[in-house]
Amino acid sequence: MKPLILHGHYGGPNPYKINLILENLNLPYEEKFWVLGEGSKGVKGPEFLKINENGRVPALEDPNTGIVSWESQAVINYLLRVYDKSYTLCPGPDASEQDRVDYDKWIAFLITTFAPMMGQRN
Repeated sequence: MKPLILHGHYGGPNPYKINLILENLNLPYEEKFWVLGEGSKGVKGPEFLKINENGRVPALEDPNTGIVSWESQAVINYLLRVYDKSYTLCPGPDASEQDRVDYDKWIAFLITTFAPMMGQRN
């Protein structure tokens, strides 16, 4: 399996969410760090805008499938659908509706509450 490529920047909370998923699924990955702003190393620069036209991180490139995803929730959903075949981090097909709802609640908390609070401390 080729390593996935996680695009992020130093200091923001959103790429760490993806790190957690990648690490817990034991997936090989490389990190590419960008700076805020324009220029050749910037998230608003032409090279990164080819990966994510919104100029935001995280973004994930999967050379195994050819998929490029961005926005934390979309990347998490992709990784779990494609790589969590044993349902280590998400409810499986035999899970109860309550299990699915509990999962949705905690993911929503991570995306909308916990991570933004962490970002405020930076």
